[in-house]
Amino acid sequence: MSLVYVYAIARAGSTAPAGLRGLDDGAVRTVGAGDLAAFVSDVPEREYAEEPLNAHLADMEWLTPRAVRHQEVNAALAAVCDPLVPLSFGTVFRDTPGVARMLAERAAEMGPRFEALRGRAEWIAVVRRDRAKALARLEEESEPLRALRSEIEAAPPGRGYLLTRQLDETKRTELRAADAAAIVDATEAFERAQMRLFREPLVEDAGGGMLARFSVLARRDAGIELDGIITAYVKRWDARGYALELSGPWPAYRFATVELS
Repeated sequence: MSLVYVYAIARAGSTAPAGLRGLDDGAVRTVGAGDLAAFVSDVPEREYAEEPLNAHLADMEWLTPRAVRHQEVNAALAAVCDPLVPLSFGTVFRDTPGVARMLAERAAEMGPRFEALRGRAEWIAVVRRDRAKALARLEEESEPLRALRSEIEAAPPGRGYLLTRQLDETKRTELRAADAAAIVDATEAFERAQMRLFREPLVEDAGGGMLARFSVLARRDAGIELDGIITAYVKRWDARGYALELSGPWPAYRFATVELS
C-alpha cells in the first residue's frame, strides 16, 4: 500500500516541471483544494508510515539520500512557482483526501504566508571565529591584557599566580565581547538591507568555530547584494579572526513555519 508524501504548497493552478520525480522515484503531481495546490508523490507505507519513518529518521544512511531528493524536488518547484511554501521532510498523509483537508484547514494562513515569501528565497548565514587568531588580535589591542601581563612580570610568585588567573578570565570576557560584537554586526548588516532574520538555535560546542547561524529571507535576485555584505564584513572582521559565510539560495523552509511577526 502507498501513502501520500507532501513537498510544498502553492497557489491553485501551479504545476510541477514535467517529469519531476520525488522520493522512491514517485512522480510528483498536484492535489488541489480551493485556492491552494499541494505537490505530492506516492510513497510505500512500509517505509513512510509513522513507526518506520520515526525509526528511519535516526538512520543517516537511509535518511540522507531521501532528504537530498526532498530538497531537489522543492528546488525544482521553487524555480517555477512563486510563491512556494516548502514543507519539512517527512510530511505524510494517509490518502489524497487527507491532503485536501490539510489544504482547507491551512487556507486562512496561506494568504499572508504567500505574500511574505513572494519573490524571496532563503540563505543560511554563519558567523565563525578562529579562536587563535581572535586571541592574538586581542593580545595586540587590549590595554587591560597588556596591563595585567606587565603586573605578572613584576609580581612575586603568589600574586603572579592570582594575576594569571585574572588574565585568563579577562581574556574570556573580552573574547565573549568580541564574539557578541561580531554577531551584532552581521545581524545589523542584513537588517539594514531589509532582510528578515531568524537566529537558529545551536547545540552546545557546535564545532568549527560556529558562533551563530541565521536563516535569512531575501529577494531571489539578492545574490550580488549578499556578496557585498560578505565582502564588507570580511574587511571589518577578518583580521580580528571572524568570518561570515553564506549558502543558498534555498526554498524558504524556515520562513514557511516561523511566525510572520
